[in-house]
Amino acid sequence: MRLRELSKAVVLLALAACWTAVGGCSTAPPGDLVRTYQRALEAFDQAAGPEDYLRCAVLYQEILDRGVVSGALLYNQGNAYMQAGQRGRAIACYRRALAYRPRDPQLRANLQLALDSDAAIQGPRGMLDYVFFWRDWISYPGKVRVAVWLAGGAFMFGILALFVPRRRVLHRAAWGAVVLTVIMASSAAYDWHRFEKIQRGVVIRAEVVARKGNGDSYDPAFTEPLKEGVEFRVIERRGGWLHIQLDGGQTAWAPDAAVTTY
Repeated sequence: MRLRELSKAVVLLALAACWTAVGGCSTAPPGDLVRTYQRALEAFDQAAGPEDYLRCAVLYQEILDRGVVSGALLYNQGNAYMQAGQRGRAIACYRRALAYRPRDPQLRANLQLALDSDAAIQGPRGMLDYVFFWRDWISYPGKVRVAVWLAGGAFMFGILALFVPRRRVLHRAAWGAVVLTVIMASSAAYDWHRFEKIQRGVVIRAEVVARKGNGDSYDPAFTEPLKEGVEFRVIERRGGWLHIQLDGGQTAWAPDAAVTTY
């Protein structure tokens, strides 16, 4: 009886995981967005100057504002911003695209080009980055899909174990799939925290004076202004200013209009 009860628990856990994942499914983009994407591609090929490339980036933004997000879309928008001379915005697009295309060599090459020569694509790594060492092998949506597939496998093995109670291998397979589901779901949750919960940003002006408080009346926080392309993590927003933390741990305030966040 204990094995049968364990099998039922496996089934319920797998079913709950599958049901939770169903809400993340999306439909194909409507035809007008597809046409906008095609117009952006054509405009990029025909662009003759920074203003033309900037119009391409605006077309991609129209699609993003409608809730359609993909690695290819963000990558192309980053290229358009880069050609338009807006390196900071390009970096932000490339960073977002990495969540969907972590192994894309062209994306990484373009991001490295947008960054300073001595800057690294990967920022400081925490303990969980080493625990989930495969974090850059599979995309953020890919981890969710793998977790759903594993949950489906656990569900299938759990059902079979209910009807074939003497086959212990099915029980072991079901529990093994559950363990793998939990691991991959945890990895996906960590990606959600990295990409959705933590807000990051990039300086988009040539020079920005970071200050010790949220106003121009405060003293500069550093001896030198922040350059375009400097990346940071957002701590809080207040009165048109952002409290930011640089990769080195320094904190300061920067005007919202001088940065882009994601």
